[in-house]
Amino acid sequence: MGRDGVRVPIGWLRDFVQIDTDADELAALITHRGVKVEGVLHPWEGLRGVIVARVLEVRDHPDSDKLCVARISHGAGEAELVVGVRNIGPGDLVPWAPPGASVPVLGEPLGRRSIRGVVSDGMLCSPRELEISNDHGGILVLGDDGWEVGDDVVSSLGLTDAVFDIEVEPNRPDLLSILGVAREVAAATGHPFSPAGTGAAQIDEIDERAADVATVRIDDLDGCPRYLVRVIRGVEHRSSPLRAQARLSAAGMRPIDAVVDATNYAMIELGQPLHAFDMSLLAGPEIVVRRAQDAERLTTLDGIERSFTTDDLLICDRDRPVAIAGIMGGQVAEVSPATRDVMLESATFTRGGVLLSARRLELHSEASHRFERGTDPENLEAGAARGAHLIAAWAGGEVLRGHAGAGESPIRRWVSMRPSRAALLLGYPVSARDAADVFDVLGMTHREADDLVEVEIPGYRTDIDREVDLIEEVVRVQGYDRVGSSLPRAPHAGGVPEMYAMARRAKEALMRQGLREVRPAPFASGDDLALFGEGAGDAVVVANPLRAEEGYLRTRLSPGLLRGVARNQALGTELVRLFEVGVTFRSAADDPGFTEHRKAGFVICGPATQGWSDTQRPLDVFDAKGIVAGLMRDLGVAGWSLGGAPDGPFHPGRSAEVTVGSHPVGVVGEIHPNVAAALDIAGRVAIGVVGLGALTEHVAGGFTYRDVPRFPPVRRDLAFTVPDDVPAGAVAAAIDEAAGELLGSDRVFDVFRGPSLPPGTKSLAFALELRAADRTLTDDEANEVVAAIVARVAGSFGGELRTG
Repeated sequence: MGRDGVRVPIGWLRDFVQIDTDADELAALITHRGVKVEGVLHPWEGLRGVIVARVLEVRDHPDSDKLCVARISHGAGEAELVVGVRNIGPGDLVPWAPPGASVPVLGEPLGRRSIRGVVSDGMLCSPRELEISNDHGGILVLGDDGWEVGDDVVSSLGLTDAVFDIEVEPNRPDLLSILGVAREVAAATGHPFSPAGTGAAQIDEIDERAADVATVRIDDLDGCPRYLVRVIRGVEHRSSPLRAQARLSAAGMRPIDAVVDATNYAMIELGQPLHAFDMSLLAGPEIVVRRAQDAERLTTLDGIERSFTTDDLLICDRDRPVAIAGIMGGQVAEVSPATRDVMLESATFTRGGVLLSARRLELHSEASHRFERGTDPENLEAGAARGAHLIAAWAGGEVLRGHAGAGESPIRRWVSMRPSRAALLLGYPVSARDAADVFDVLGMTHREADDLVEVEIPGYRTDIDREVDLIEEVVRVQGYDRVGSSLPRAPHAGGVPEMYAMARRAKEALMRQGLREVRPAPFASGDDLALFGEGAGDAVVVANPLRAEEGYLRTRLSPGLLRGVARNQALGTELVRLFEVGVTFRSAADDPGFTEHRKAGFVICGPATQGWSDTQRPLDVFDAKGIVAGLMRDLGVAGWSLGGAPDGPFHPGRSAEVTVGSHPVGVVGEIHPNVAAALDIAGRVAIGVVGLGALTEHVAGGFTYRDVPRFPPVRRDLAFTVPDDVPAGAVAAAIDEAAGELLGSDRVFDVFRGPSLPPGTKSLAFALELRAADRTLTDDEANEVVAAIVARVAGSFGGELRTG
């Protein structure tokens, strides 16, 4: 069970509502009504065959100083067992697990075995072996509680019950009790609900009045609206009944003794936290509820001394603090085996006060868990009466008449609901009669008037404040399956705007090329602007920058990408491949606003190859050009080329503008080594940025797909001598035109300049793949294509074929 949950044994539920539904079926039913059952537990699964036996004799073990031998009667004969503890004697009734019985703690069925020469038939069980409590200090003595020799211990103690593990939402604190869950079970199943199942009305009181013995004073009614106490005289230190211990263990509580168990039992049952004080240790005896003084101290029941502030609410006697209101008691008035008179607290505390104190003190308890969410202010008398009744029944003693207290019970609220409004919100017809039937099922008083149902809200439903809360109750009880589903009509056509689709395709293209996305903050410093020779003329000023030095919105992606390289290298990363698809900003001319420009940028730096057998070289402008080519291909941009050198911090011989037709759309190139060093970047660093808005106009209108060619290519390598100022891209374009449909692919694989060539020339080598879609090309057909290519290069550029 988590801190936001409760465990509810099915047998305990039956004290309030008579149900015979299967546990799993009931769990599904109430979950559908909003009581979320996380699981159906079986804590005693595997425990079987344990019966009641009477001890006839206990004697020493003949071969051990620590063991003893017990002879028992089990109704069908006698048996002997070797026992490790000697807390039993003749006449005691004990749980006996005979050979063949199963005790889960042992993990296997019991049998007959010899222990130091004495045959032991099964075992006598402790409370822990029956999973009633963690007590393993001795054999469980059943006592004289209506037991008969031969009775089945498991069924008699209710150790066959399933247990609901229920998740409780913060707005439904009423479900942190057996009583609250029973109300919901009754509403879901239609079985009668009986709150008298607690038996609190059976309490016997003596003539002496509690109000004549104890006094209560509340100095802070905001923190504690009401506080009352009951008095029980003449209690004895005993264990609580075994059936009660079993229920407490199943609910997640550790049995301690009769008095403490009674307070916990009543709290789990009714949801009202109680606390028992040793009355003889209280000065007065008087209870004063007041704010703490600064640095006032108290040692709580967990043995920790705690210091308080004036925000904390304390329970005090006439002289000193004795408990933290709603959270935990103090050791100063703790119930102990010497306690004879008990003062029993039942109070209501403000949710926020308990929550803040519990968090500040880092002290949470079952009581604070309930007070933080809201307890029923009408439940104080019932909770105190139930606790007093159980203490008297389990620990002996006499209950004084009535109670002593202070404060007043709140007046119940009425909340109205319009059935027409409910129908509008839920999407199906709801009449006043329908709503009234729901509140009848929930046991809430109500009255009808035209299109209005007024409901009196009981104290345990702290979550109902407004009309919509009542509407939620209607649909919860009637069933959420009555609420239909329909798709809302879209106010406009669907789809992703073109610019966002373009940005998404750019990201996917760059990721496919092995780059990692970064998202730096869109701010720039004066140094960033100066890096590209810009001033702050058209930069957008940030009124309240996050960092004083970054006082502008960025005008370019490049500075942020370069800083990313520097940070990675500072951390020891050699290979850096980053990209960003983001927005830059410029002041609008003659306009107080600004314009946004969506761009895609990348930066690469480090070794191009990292294998020991590969030729070592750094990433450079040609790798960056390849990334640009892949990006353009995936974006569907045709007819792009590289133009003149761009402005800014680029290497003059290793950078170019990216153009489509005659329109510049971006840049690609290596950063000048001096600039890279100033930015703390080691080695070559290449960068590329393209404007997606500018590219949108040049998208070729979709993509075409074709089958993988069935026929093999004819491969030819051609090297041309051309003037040094002829771009390789222009020669490649001429090759494409000359070869036509028979050109599968072409690739520049070598550029050569040297003394073996005429002055002012260079050699460009191309690898070609020639193929036809419907046949394998013959050598004659391939030679014709090569001849056309040679003629075109010669005619366009004066190029001469060197090899081919």
